[in-house]
Amino acid sequence: MKLKLLSTSLLLITIAGSICGCNSKEYDETYGYRIDEDLSEVEIIDDNYRNYYEIFVRSFADSDGDGIGDLNGVKEKLPYIKELGYTGIWLMPINTSPSYHKYDVENYYEIDPSYGSMEDFEELLDAAHDLDIKIIIDFVMNHSSKENELFIKAGEEYEKYLNNQTYDSSLYNMYSFYKDENEASSAKVTYYKYPGKNFYYEGNFSSDMPEFNFDSDYTKEYFKDLAKYYLDLGVDGFRLDATLYYYLNNNSKNIELLKEFNNYVKSINEDAYIVGECWSNSQTIKQYYTSGIDSFFYFPISITDPNSFIINSINRDGIYCENYFNGLIDMLNNCNEGISAPFLDNHDTSRFTRVSSKEKTKFFYGLLSMLNGTTFTYYGDEVGMTGAVKPDENVRIPIMWRENDEYNTKPLSGTSETNEYFYGSVEENIADDNSIYNYYKKANYLRNKFPSIARGENKLVKVDKDNGLLIIQKNYNNDDLYLAINFKEYNDNIIDVSSLNKQQVVGQLVVDINKYIGDKGDNKIIMPPYSIALLK
Repeated sequence: MKLKLLSTSLLLITIAGSICGCNSKEYDETYGYRIDEDLSEVEIIDDNYRNYYEIFVRSFADSDGDGIGDLNGVKEKLPYIKELGYTGIWLMPINTSPSYHKYDVENYYEIDPSYGSMEDFEELLDAAHDLDIKIIIDFVMNHSSKENELFIKAGEEYEKYLNNQTYDSSLYNMYSFYKDENEASSAKVTYYKYPGKNFYYEGNFSSDMPEFNFDSDYTKEYFKDLAKYYLDLGVDGFRLDATLYYYLNNNSKNIELLKEFNNYVKSINEDAYIVGECWSNSQTIKQYYTSGIDSFFYFPISITDPNSFIINSINRDGIYCENYFNGLIDMLNNCNEGISAPFLDNHDTSRFTRVSSKEKTKFFYGLLSMLNGTTFTYYGDEVGMTGAVKPDENVRIPIMWRENDEYNTKPLSGTSETNEYFYGSVEENIADDNSIYNYYKKANYLRNKFPSIARGENKLVKVDKDNGLLIIQKNYNNDDLYLAINFKEYNDNIIDVSSLNKQQVVGQLVVDINKYIGDKGDNKIIMPPYSIALLK
């Protein structure tokens, strides 16, 4: 089954894009003939290889003017998300919670009132599905809020258990409790004394976030029932928080739990998509893929990793361009036939925007968009929002739709004001053909148009370190696509396409629309700095 993605506004893009094999009469001494655009309607394959957009609801869009983003705000911005070319949304936690971040859930079956109601959520799901956008939600089953009624009741039952009184055999060990400090200490976890009682509980993230005990069948069944509840509502899958912490320092037990959860979810909806947070090295991530979970975020590519192959591939003006291909292959080898999930930043990392170079910011995203798998983009990156941890609030700032706009939310307390909107509002970005926004939009369009980008088998065709040039062949369903990438920051590259069986340019990404990938004649194309040509 294929889904249509309309691209009418892409016709307004001045430069960079698909071509139909013919040349316009426009000629430039440097770049030759401009290659004609073909920005026709795209057919989206309806599978789990998608472009996901991560939203922190609190800071996204405020529909009722109270200064707090809400689900109705997200619903009203769905056309914006679709227009950008995102085909999936990951909502950060939306359940009742005493904190601003909501990773400490007070009630898993309720929507936080500041975000709206369950009815609002169902309407959002329906509206997203009408636009062929899938929605996954943050599924926080490692820990809850200490204000969660489950924790309160479980504490009461565990106290009865310790006092040899009649206790609820389902609830008493739902959380990771320890009878005394010696037992807690020997478990080698972070622990706290239960308020007003003489025993302890595990809380590796915070004293406000007590951890569940998954040696309890009752706990496992509780979260299976919860998953079914949201799948039945129409949720398309889950983002699993903190998968390394279900059993601290015990990967094998974590993987077994994930395998059981995955099998259950797929028994309800075989097409449900699950992506896990396994913040670790590539070998550990590879191990976790044996659980059968569809994807795990590939942290070795993100800005948090000093060896990120996207970041390092542009070092020394392209000399290390082969790192990009090698990193791509390593990433796929570490997926155990699952779906890779590359990303550049998220709500726990500094944003990757380079305020000193709009071109570099664009190129990083262009490189991400050409990778296999399901990509994830953090809200606001498309307009170059900035911010560095810590505190985390600095990377969870409101997106600015327009100055003094009704959908702008109020900043979180403690947020820094430095360079947060270095590249301006969404409105300004949309109006600027050379903006980061319009580059993202074009990158997503090409990714949606050519299925082999996300799904194809990869082969290194050419690497020219001196000229910072890399050519990769991708094959999907016997359809070849070539990616030619110029990693040079200031220098053009000329390619003889006759070496590629006279392949024609069918798409292009340039970081400066005053330049373009052009036809120089004699089967040669010229590529400006930080450009990507797609050839068939």
